[in-house]
Amino acid sequence: MIIKKTPAASLGLAAAVAATLTASAAIFAPGAAAAAEVEGPKVKWLVSLWGARRGFTEGVEGLKDYLAEKTDGNFELSLEYGGVLSDPKENIDGLQLGAFEAATVCPFYHPDKTPASMGLSQAFLPLPSFEAQYRVYAEYLKHPAVHEEWDKWSATPIMSALMPNYEVMGRGEAPTSLADWEGKRINASGGHAALMEALGAVPSTMPAPDLYNSLERGVIDGIAYPYTYAFVSYRFHELSGWVTDAWNLGTIQCTVAANTDAYNALPDQYKALLEEAVPAAYAHQIAAYEEIDAANEKEFEALGLERIAMTDDIKAALEAAVKPSWQSWIDDVTSKGFPGQELFDLIMSEAEKAQAGQ
Repeated sequence: MIIKKTPAASLGLAAAVAATLTASAAIFAPGAAAAAEVEGPKVKWLVSLWGARRGFTEGVEGLKDYLAEKTDGNFELSLEYGGVLSDPKENIDGLQLGAFEAATVCPFYHPDKTPASMGLSQAFLPLPSFEAQYRVYAEYLKHPAVHEEWDKWSATPIMSALMPNYEVMGRGEAPTSLADWEGKRINASGGHAALMEALGAVPSTMPAPDLYNSLERGVIDGIAYPYTYAFVSYRFHELSGWVTDAWNLGTIQCTVAANTDAYNALPDQYKALLEEAVPAAYAHQIAAYEEIDAANEKEFEALGLERIAMTDDIKAALEAAVKPSWQSWIDDVTSKGFPGQELFDLIMSEAEKAQAGQ
């Protein structure tokens, strides 16, 4: 399996990310030397993606650019957007069939197929930054039980597709205290719905295209979504008056994976190059998110959105609510033959290490 702890893990976080950003900027810069640094045959991988290019896909975009630059275009990732190769819920099946060479796979689309991998998508995990996310994800995906799960689908994880933590944005009276959340109608799903219930809110789940009108008409009071880009993409900020500030309610983990036969068919120098490309690809994606967030934060400030700080009683309510959902996942995967408690402990211990490294 290709996923492993990156060299950045042994450095101070700021220095590691800065160095990787500088290196990747030089690699992706126009006018860079065209001569291949890594010699090898022509290889073209079709990569199954959905939607349009966005922050969520910038990691694989960075991976594509790095490989092309280092091989003078000989190792090509052809990024197929719009679900033209497969529905996102079926990308893992496509990998197993060898219908394409690589894809982004989100375990939450098919938790029954990838129960162990769902551990990384539990709500309110202590992963406040992208750097903490990718370090924990890498260690988790190396665990033999998780590796075995991916093996069943003839898939080899390359890296994770990072997604921001969730926050809540809404309109009406700002819920600045725990009592203010009572009765608030919040669009949230899965573990995030349980968190909203713990605050006294009433969760519901609607398709994304319906949310703007629902917020505008007062059918709902707020929305739990990835911060900041999802709010701006759907224009929720135009209707809102407040947003939670660094609550970090949790996120969803997705994996960029290769068909195992396609990966095994690569020459050794291309396998090594894929591994080398991952830190630069993460840096590329993080930089893209930071650029998006900077622009969006200015817009939020101009609109006068009130920032809702997390109080001690709100934090206690959220922590109390999420523990049963964590235990439910542990029990579920244990019943399916996975070492549930061991996997969960791995997430928490690696999260502690990652945050200490920051």
